[in-house]
Amino acid sequence: MRFVRPSAAVTGLWALLRLLPGISRTKAALGVVGVVLVSVLPVAAAVGTGALIGAIPEAVRAGPDSREGRVLQVMLLVIGVLVVVERIVTPLLHTLAETLGRQVDRYLQERVMAAVGRPASIAHLEDPRVLARLRLVRGLGMSDTERPGLAVEALAVVLPSWLRAIGAAGVLLAFHWWLGLLWLVMWPTVVYFMQREYLRVGQVGFGQSDALRRAEYLRDLAITAPAAKEIRIWAMLPWLVARFRSTWHAAIEPVWRQRRPRARTVFGTSVTIAVVNAFSYGLLVWAAVRGDLGLAALAVYTQALGTANNYTAFDDHNAYLSFAAVSVPKVLELDDRLGATAQTIEARPLPADFPVTGVRFAGVRFRYPGAADDALREVDLTIAAGRSLAIVGGNGAGKTSLVKLLCGLYAPTAGTVSADGSDLVDLGPAWRSRISVLFQDFTRYHLSAADNVAMGAPGAPVDLDRLRAAAERAGALAIVEALPHGWDTVLSPQYRGGTELSGGQWQRVALARALHAVDTGARVLVLDEPTAALDVRAEAELYERFLELTAGLTTILVSHRFSTVRRADRIVVLEGGTVVEDGTHDELVAAEGRYATMFGLQAARFREPTRSAASSGSDRA
Repeated sequence: MRFVRPSAAVTGLWALLRLLPGISRTKAALGVVGVVLVSVLPVAAAVGTGALIGAIPEAVRAGPDSREGRVLQVMLLVIGVLVVVERIVTPLLHTLAETLGRQVDRYLQERVMAAVGRPASIAHLEDPRVLARLRLVRGLGMSDTERPGLAVEALAVVLPSWLRAIGAAGVLLAFHWWLGLLWLVMWPTVVYFMQREYLRVGQVGFGQSDALRRAEYLRDLAITAPAAKEIRIWAMLPWLVARFRSTWHAAIEPVWRQRRPRARTVFGTSVTIAVVNAFSYGLLVWAAVRGDLGLAALAVYTQALGTANNYTAFDDHNAYLSFAAVSVPKVLELDDRLGATAQTIEARPLPADFPVTGVRFAGVRFRYPGAADDALREVDLTIAAGRSLAIVGGNGAGKTSLVKLLCGLYAPTAGTVSADGSDLVDLGPAWRSRISVLFQDFTRYHLSAADNVAMGAPGAPVDLDRLRAAAERAGALAIVEALPHGWDTVLSPQYRGGTELSGGQWQRVALARALHAVDTGARVLVLDEPTAALDVRAEAELYERFLELTAGLTTILVSHRFSTVRRADRIVVLEGGTVVEDGTHDELVAAEGRYATMFGLQAARFREPTRSAASSGSDRA
């Protein structure tokens, strides 16, 4: 269960305030000026109004042209100016706070994205401590209940109300010092009790966040497309609705229970405020009746009491002060943590033909963070530049792990992976500019078709002719040009004018993305099950063009389809995380080892239907 302690709320607000000048020094300075004006002007107007009321009888007796009459006119003008300026500044301050709050949200979102992307590897995304921090900030700024910017907006409302209350209580000190002190003590006490209630209820709410996320997941299953087919086939909707209802009630019931004591606190503080008000106004009336207060003083103190009552303690803005900024220190901690673990690598350009000799795995051992066993063990492998290497093996053999190390997404636990003698860890991002990958679980970007292909080289200028060339080689050009808006079509039905592609069409687009990276400088092409989603005809077409697509490149092919694998210059077999066989297709078949067995089993599956058909024909004859 995650709790929000009062210290966490204060720490969050302090961290937020320290960020504001760096995000926009001008807006932060204008905000301070606005808060001061909105705080001071109402108090000054209230005191002035009281003095104005007290001056009216003398001005009426003396006449409008008298000194008293002219003073009254000046007072009226000054009060009018104060009120008008306050009425103008208040909405401007709120607009400024909302704008600055949105900038805060965007700044923190970008900082999270930069922090997560800073490490050269992706190992941190499997670190439980990093994942815990990411869970805390994942919704940052994306909903109206998780925006740190709300704390900025709340400050523009709450802070002036507090300062006005202090100013009004200061005026009451002139009437009776202990009455002014009573008001000075009462409003922070009320705020304290209300903030404590917000925090107490919020602690329970935060503790139920996992259950609420499960309820949201069940709801989204029922109302979104991915699960719609199975929900209808298996009549799952009643079960989903019932499970959603029970999960949601189990999550929200503790929050409801904690809100009942809050109602008692609100009632108690409201009664206290009413009693103090009645006592204060009673004192003023009693003093006026006894003749201890003149009309002017009575009017001033009455206005001051009204202003002292206008502080904010019961609305949502106080809740925002308690919760909205809590995630800010979490973002900074995440940034510091990932910044400390990220290796600083001096950027250095690589030759256009890099790697010239190839890539070498030397004594490589690799274990995923938190795993009990090694995924790769004592791997020694040389991948010659400009040649093709196929990697085969059963599930869990280590093929994908080897590809991830080759791409520099992980550093080996032991041993080295080097290109032309340089450790990939030292090359960092420069190496990834020389490698292009089509992963088996490639990403389907909900972006335009042009963006989906151009993402292979996001730093390069978008050249439609280059995109078309890559798409044509991947067999995706006809698919893209048949879309409703061509290259501008968003590849998702969730957007207006968007559309969905079939699995095979998506795989062609992903292949086009990988080939576009090759066209813009990548010299190593990794294809992880490149035909997994293609039909037989499309697969055959791609096989026929395999040599053309990979000509001049260092190509690593991971596939279960031996009709593709056999075309590679060299084949290695992985088993148990290590290389157990290495050679050409003919050499490995002749060796009658693991590769020959797998090849024979797959070939038999293709021959079996023919034999069955022949036997069936003989029987009929």
